[in-house]
Amino acid sequence: MRLSNVKERKKIKTLFAGLTVLVVLLGCASVVKAQGTTAGPKYTNVRSDEDFSYLGDTSGQYEEDFWDPIKWIPFADAWHLTLGGQARLRFESETDKSFGSGTGQSQDAFLLQRYFIHADLIHADGLRFFLQGKFAHGNYRDNGGWAGLEDHADFHQAFADIPFTLTATPLTFRLGRQELQYGAQRLISPLDWGNTRRTFDGVKVFTDTPDWRLDAFAVRPVVNDRRNLDDENENIDFYGVYSTLKGTEALAADFYFLLLKDNNLVANSNGNTGRRTLYTLGNRLNGKRGSWDYETEAATQFGTFAGDRVRAWMAAAGGGYTFADAMWKPRIGLLYDYASGDRNPSDGTHSTFNQHFPLGHAWLGYLDRVGRSNIHAIKAQLKVKPSNKITAWADFHTFFADQDRDSLYSAGGSKLRTPTSSGSHRIGHELDLTMKYVIDKHTTALAGWAHMFPGGFIRRTGAGDSPDLLYAQIEYKF
Repeated sequence: MRLSNVKERKKIKTLFAGLTVLVVLLGCASVVKAQGTTAGPKYTNVRSDEDFSYLGDTSGQYEEDFWDPIKWIPFADAWHLTLGGQARLRFESETDKSFGSGTGQSQDAFLLQRYFIHADLIHADGLRFFLQGKFAHGNYRDNGGWAGLEDHADFHQAFADIPFTLTATPLTFRLGRQELQYGAQRLISPLDWGNTRRTFDGVKVFTDTPDWRLDAFAVRPVVNDRRNLDDENENIDFYGVYSTLKGTEALAADFYFLLLKDNNLVANSNGNTGRRTLYTLGNRLNGKRGSWDYETEAATQFGTFAGDRVRAWMAAAGGGYTFADAMWKPRIGLLYDYASGDRNPSDGTHSTFNQHFPLGHAWLGYLDRVGRSNIHAIKAQLKVKPSNKITAWADFHTFFADQDRDSLYSAGGSKLRTPTSSGSHRIGHELDLTMKYVIDKHTTALAGWAHMFPGGFIRRTGAGDSPDLLYAQIEYKF
């Protein structure tokens, strides 16, 4: 909508303010009464990972919570039922998201709302049934694009866990619709920033020991359908083996092998159209020593795409230092991200890295104009904690195209700009300012502003206006 429409602006502000107050009041209702320090409610990004079995402690040595009565409910013989959910509201105002090109309005302000509710039924021997429903909706958006923002009353997750033992190793077989999240979410993520989140249909076998976590999966991505029940994409098969060495605080490691088979007929970097089979082999190291933290990740990608061979790779390396004894405990950090692009569009080799199913948002800018393909990205960060509940950070990104004849790809993997000849490598800079306020264990508020300064790559391939994103969000989990 246009900012000049005063009535619509007032409508959004009133609605957003009213719903925000409602959620804050709900958060205040969930008063935590400290009865001990051994356990308490811990809400995770993947809700099926949560564990409320501590409520079975008859000694009562845990932190009591407002929602305890619906957690770990005795249900028949050796069964327990856990109920939960969440509500999230986000106001967004976008300006020139397409760099000033396209047919839509240059400025669009809208409200996004998302609700989840789940039931988790667990037997003492590990047999488990998990069901999660969702409702995602938007208001006042003028520029369309509802496919990834709305999903009216659907099944988000629905799976069964079946425990079994193989050569003395306890394993779990998970069958059904499920979220996947691995490592730093560079290649596999439930995409929490999205209004509908990402999920998959298929099977996963995993084991979790004190030293290792090992997963093997065969799934298909679920396609979001606004009006009807979601269904899997039958043209895409995704397989993987992902292992994590939990290690120590100083060093932990991930090792993974992924296989993506896409039978959709799409064009590769050489202009040939066909199917693709991609193999990705990667490793991630991360840790913390004293006031220093670090992370590295690298992956090579090979296979075939529309008859051409695939040779691509990605890498990331960075770290930071936290001044733990200083006021506000500032952390300064630097991160470098790289993903290969295609040098020659007619050489029979496709070299553009495929980012699979990522959370690019966290690494390559909140505007989501840059994805993990054909990119050199440098991020400098300053993070402070004015209080135990408030964290604020500023990220400054510098983006260069790896190959100036390849495209600029968005966080969703689509081509935003494609040069017709050699030109500039400079995509531009982005500044992200963000603040998070953890009101209590259940309620978190987030607000931020992002602005991009386009470089020569953008200006030589079309309009070069500066995109902006302003947002305010509040989320409540129980």
